[in-house]
Amino acid sequence: MKGNERLNKPNILLISSDQHRGDSLGCAGHPCVRTPHLDQLAYEGMRFINAYVDAPVCIPARTTMITGIQSHIYGCPQFKADYRLQRDRSDFLGSLMTEAGYQTHLVGKRHWHTEPTFRAGFESVAGLEQLSVERFQRCGNAGDLPEGMGSNEFHPTRSQLPLELGSTHWIVDKAIEFLTYRDQTQPFFLWTSFIDPHPPMCIHEPYYSMYDNEDIPAPVMPEWAEDPHAPYELFCNRNMYNSKPMTQNEIRKMRGVYYGMITHLDFQLGRLLGKLQHQGLLDNTFIIYVSDHGEKLGDFGDLSKSAFYENTAQIPFIIRWPSWFQAEAGNTSYALVELADLLPTICEIAGARTPKDVTGKSLLSIVKGEAEKVRDELHGHINDSHMFHDGTYKYLYFAEDGRELVFDVTKDRKDEHDLSARQSLLAEMRGKFMQHLTSEGHPHLSDGKLLNRQLQRPSVRELRAKNSQAWKVSQWAMHTEIKVKM
Repeated sequence: MKGNERLNKPNILLISSDQHRGDSLGCAGHPCVRTPHLDQLAYEGMRFINAYVDAPVCIPARTTMITGIQSHIYGCPQFKADYRLQRDRSDFLGSLMTEAGYQTHLVGKRHWHTEPTFRAGFESVAGLEQLSVERFQRCGNAGDLPEGMGSNEFHPTRSQLPLELGSTHWIVDKAIEFLTYRDQTQPFFLWTSFIDPHPPMCIHEPYYSMYDNEDIPAPVMPEWAEDPHAPYELFCNRNMYNSKPMTQNEIRKMRGVYYGMITHLDFQLGRLLGKLQHQGLLDNTFIIYVSDHGEKLGDFGDLSKSAFYENTAQIPFIIRWPSWFQAEAGNTSYALVELADLLPTICEIAGARTPKDVTGKSLLSIVKGEAEKVRDELHGHINDSHMFHDGTYKYLYFAEDGRELVFDVTKDRKDEHDLSARQSLLAEMRGKFMQHLTSEGHPHLSDGKLLNRQLQRPSVRELRAKNSQAWKVSQWAMHTEIKVKM
């Protein structure tokens, strides 16, 4: 590619967070969380209200980001650290952008269904293992789990790390460093991949106490979630981790610290956006903000993700474009979009090749006002749980026990009112779902019947005993990514 052709391409900044609920943005109408810089990106671009992840847990979601393929289609719709995706190395996101003439750089979290050292084709990576080294050099062993918290713990605590060794601040520092010393003869594709607001619920001041006096919304607890016949999946998840459930005061503080982590991320993005503006790059840079999944945050008496409720499956998805791009800024789109759409959208922006097996769709036709939608329905699958969404109604099927839920997403963004008692609606949505599974040849449909494992609920004691070892692994597993063998 010739130099002039390279310089005519727009720069692309991809910003991804981890476990950020789609409703926890100022521009989404949240009653207290402050996100001024993300709001500004939405006002200067487009926010997609009906954006979902097809497998709401870290590894499969993040793998979809670098492949553009739904996780159940590429083969692993679950958190499975030892699964290895078999795919031509030239068809990953970083490779595609490098091939298109971009200088490609990734800062922060990877966590894919690949070897831990895999770079997805990025020319350079500033990974969290580098942060681990810096923490060790500055703090010694105190830099490793300094709060005594595992990576999936929810009890809030103040960070004991120096500000600059917090992952969010460090990632922005490294991104600014890249922008300072990059090759200016090439357009850049920079991916800043943050950990926050993923647990542990740990942040330094002033963010730890920032929302103490705010009117923090209480968790949602609808009747269907309290019913003895609530889905097996929900029952198991909310009884698995904590031998002592949080009090209401603890939940309130935990939610406030979660919002503080989001606001800290937003304020750090202000530094990054300021660097772009100072270098005169803002008007030739596409900026995309997404998260890999959301967080229950106490809703339904539960924590964490791995389900298709709005709080975990709906994600923030914002595209902000350069001033020369022909599109009307400040709009919100109700189109049904998904995380798999990220790769083909970036490829179209860059004029890059899009692999033929990509299942996502480019969203630029919606951004330009040329189309109102790119799909009529969306299927998500994680473990034994399914979501089928037709843009109005969301049908959830749980293969553990055959439980079904139906929600009108246009009127009920908190999943408070289960409509499955409306038999005609339930039959219609179930029929659409089964028709879709048939088109995929999905193994959870056989001889015209949906898979039902008919699992019987264990006692809470049995559940916690059975999962005690899994709990320990899940609490500490992520730290293997930011540790380095010395």
